[in-house]
Amino acid sequence: MKGIIMAAGQGTRLKPITDVINKHLLPIYDKPMIFYPLSVLMLCKIKEINIIVNPDQTDNFYKLLGDGTQYGIKIIYTTQKESNGI
Repeated sequence: MKGIIMAAGQGTRLKPITDVINKHLLPIYDKPMIFYPLSVLMLCKIKEINIIVNPDQTDNFYKLLGDGTQYGIKIIYTTQKESNGI
């Protein structure tokens, strides 16, 4: 089974902070928001996870999560060229 996390939004309701960083990388309590859906997928024993990101944010996600080996999973990054909503 594979999991998908859609993290490619523009975060327009959180501007101006989302002009420089993706909202999924913003801290919520003690960790970046991306860790919450990621941990749910890991608890469901899902080992292959595709994270859909904006082209300009791919490096930031990779710096934080890498390829997932440190968490015992495989993370693949896919870029979404334009936002069309859910």
